[in-house]
Amino acid sequence: MNKEKHYIILDDTMILPVIDTGRLILRPFEISDAPAIFEHSSDPENTKYMIFEPNKTLEDVESFIRAELEKYKTGRDYDYAFILKETGTLIGTGGAAIGEGAYAYSAEIGYILNKKYWGNGYAPEAMRALCDYLFTEKNIRRIQAKHFIGNPASGRVMEKLGMKYEGTLTDFLYARGAFQTVKMYGMTNDK
Repeated sequence: MNKEKHYIILDDTMILPVIDTGRLILRPFEISDAPAIFEHSSDPENTKYMIFEPNKTLEDVESFIRAELEKYKTGRDYDYAFILKETGTLIGTGGAAIGEGAYAYSAEIGYILNKKYWGNGYAPEAMRALCDYLFTEKNIRRIQAKHFIGNPASGRVMEKLGMKYEGTLTDFLYARGAFQTVKMYGMTNDK
């Protein structure tokens, strides 16, 4: 990973790092990302194991991006567009939410990749770089992630990050019209 740091200033006080992984650039969202995000977030196959239903309109994605831009101001939300350096194409999104209070030293990660780019190692590459940033720059102690039980490919991404399977949570959440059982993975920063 390229250790050179670049930052985007969002207002007078909030800055977000741009992360270079080698093949990818992880950068904060821009409204102009909406069509590329819509391409993968509106596809039922691509979103089959996501909490959200497929997006129906480009306006839905623009609203999502505006909400994410507001969340950046909390200093606890690190959601990114994954840009393929070779072409400048947005190929997916992902990020982390840092907890508050007693949970301030833990973060939960998530990601979605356009199915055109599955199987190339982009999701682990992007999320490894983000986890490294959280551990080294944000003093995070624990990072966790969950996936729907029917999505073992996401579990393999988590394992490639160094996460360990911690258990199955039966009917953990209600999404997409049903109770969803998830598998939990986690890792700690053992410096």
